[in-house]
Amino acid sequence: MQFTAFHRFISIVGDQFGEAHDPSPEDQRGEYESGTARLGGHLWRVRTASVTPTKPGAFVAAWRRDERGETRPFGSDDGTEGLLVFVHDGERFGVFRFTASHLQALGVTASAAHPGKRGFRVYPSWCEDLNAQATRTQRAQAPAFSLLA
Repeated sequence: MQFTAFHRFISIVGDQFGEAHDPSPEDQRGEYESGTARLGGHLWRVRTASVTPTKPGAFVAAWRRDERGETRPFGSDDGTEGLLVFVHDGERFGVFRFTASHLQALGVTASAAHPGKRGFRVYPSWCEDLNAQATRTQRAQAPAFSLLA
């Protein structure tokens, strides 16, 4: 797996977030870039979201396999700093840097308060004319988003 989005991100931001180490692919990856990487001394999960033709935004898978081989949402205490979600849409390119606490607040990671999600939609700043729910989600995700190109 090449992790082209992660490498493009590093080529744009340089060492702004600290030293970057090449991502390690995860066993359960599918047709998308899925792994973990060290950035600034912290372990981050890495995903590339899929832009869908019929709905605004992009979909990102956010799960792991448990010891029985079943899919489970990430736990809020999995030892990672958070989740880097890369989005390509034509010439546009951006990243969501969701910290572990932000993921928990969004209900993405499993905790005592939330069952967690196995996937969710992200709405980069270039998404417009969203319905009310998508607009609320975009606002909640906005602090994590950086437009890179």
